[in-house]
Amino acid sequence: MTLFDCDRYSVGTVKAIGGDRDTHRRLADMGLLGAKYRVRVVKKRSVLVDFGTEFSAVVEADIAAQIEVIENCP
Repeated sequence: MTLFDCDRYSVGTVKAIGGDRDTHRRLADMGLLGAKYRVRVVKKRSVLVDFGTEFSAVVEADIAAQIEVIENCP
């Protein structure tokens, strides 16, 4: 499952980051690998996500589709 497949309010952990080398490096350097996430808003072309308690980010759909996640089920 990817971050872009998640519904609003879903929570879980970032499992892997795909994409080109620069994108992977940038997101890994931001500390996303293994980070907890919570989806706040899902739009057609972007997702607003809280990553742990560190930061929130608007992630474009093409990038969100390259971030593999493990969703926690209640």
